[in-house]
Amino acid sequence: MLIRILSLVYLSLDVSAFAIPPLPYLHSFLGASNAQRQQQPLQDTLDAWIQKEERIALDKLLANVAPGGRNVEGEGVAAGTVHTSNPSGTFEDLSGLGEPKFGVDGKPFTGSWGRPQRDGPALRALTLMHYLREYNASNPLLWSAIEATDFYEPFYHASMPPKSVIKADLEYVSHYWNESGFDLWEEVEGLHFFTLMVSARSLREGTDLARSFGDYGAAAWYEEQAGYIEHILTRFWNANKGHLVETLWSKRTGLDCGLLLGSLHAVPSEVSQDEAIYPPWSDEILVSLLALTRDQHERFPINSSPSEDRDDDLEKFAFEGTGIGRYPEDVYDGYGTSNRGGNPWFLCTSSAAEILYRTATHISASNLTITSLGLPFYESLLATSSLDVEPGTFGPSDALYHSVMERLKTTGDGFLEVVKTHVDAEGSMSEQFDRVTGYMRGARDLTWSYGAFLGAVRARKEVKGL
Repeated sequence: MLIRILSLVYLSLDVSAFAIPPLPYLHSFLGASNAQRQQQPLQDTLDAWIQKEERIALDKLLANVAPGGRNVEGEGVAAGTVHTSNPSGTFEDLSGLGEPKFGVDGKPFTGSWGRPQRDGPALRALTLMHYLREYNASNPLLWSAIEATDFYEPFYHASMPPKSVIKADLEYVSHYWNESGFDLWEEVEGLHFFTLMVSARSLREGTDLARSFGDYGAAAWYEEQAGYIEHILTRFWNANKGHLVETLWSKRTGLDCGLLLGSLHAVPSEVSQDEAIYPPWSDEILVSLLALTRDQHERFPINSSPSEDRDDDLEKFAFEGTGIGRYPEDVYDGYGTSNRGGNPWFLCTSSAAEILYRTATHISASNLTITSLGLPFYESLLATSSLDVEPGTFGPSDALYHSVMERLKTTGDGFLEVVKTHVDAEGSMSEQFDRVTGYMRGARDLTWSYGAFLGAVRARKEVKGL
């Protein structure tokens, strides 16, 4: 969980925002009575609210990840935990890199937990590789400078057994990706879409990094393993269900916010030449988002009263902004298990918006291609339009192209309107908002809530600039 939080920071920040903020007050979890405090309706337009909320979200995100971990002598918490023996194993054989839970002092949590979680090393590697790219861009002379070795060696060095943090993480991912672990929600053991998506992405980027440091044998190994993972990922499409599944061979439906998050976190960097696997604009992700939204729209009273005669024809469902939870079978309500089920989550709702904004940006750079696989999504997106939606390729001279582009933007805004409705008057976002009352529940000021919102806002800016 710590590594996932840190990865959100670099995904959410602009290049110039690397300053470390003061040590924050460490908030506790809200009690049930506090969670029901009155939330004032926000009267701002969406644009005006986003302008304010973006600053609030960034400030709160940075406060959450301020270096309380510097209590680990000589290292920040991210680096300190890498070398710390824990219930998942040790650094010597790399097994300890799969440990998901540490205290802010860098000490491992030794109680019962869903471990190991194999997404952590991949996310940390992606975060640090992103940092190196940005640092190199702002310090172009460092690579050939005398002090280059001292700067880069803690990040990546070809020596084995690995001592540098990125090298260790890539070795872990490349050797452990095909072993079962717990999912991003720390609940289910198996092989997971989110974990494998970020694992493949980390190895693709790691291949380029290893070559940059002359580690050619490792580069070939990482590239080979990434190819194997990408082949396995094709098994996550379930043709009978008509959507992707988060965990192979699970008893659950497989619909899961982790599908959206896996797609978003595994988009290749801007400098990469790699072909994206299940990117946000892919048919598989879009129809999976449609199926999840339909389920959550019917499931949560805060979204809509369930129809007495539920029609399972997705073509007749008008796709619109909806409060999205983690997965249909969720029973965690922010404080414990509940017979009535889970709630919508801020991070999932914002991620749905980002999927749509990124799809619009992608289409604007090429053409709109509607296949038979993606047809249900586009039919639902334009359910209130008089236009006929059919497979084909459409460009800026076609009315269907413009209608789809407009609906992607407005529906993305619809998801952010849901977020806007349920934050409190100070702009705080908790973990969840109640399925019936709409009041915030669960962990206060959840870092991922802010990170997902900032990711959606950045994607929205790209669309607004078209």
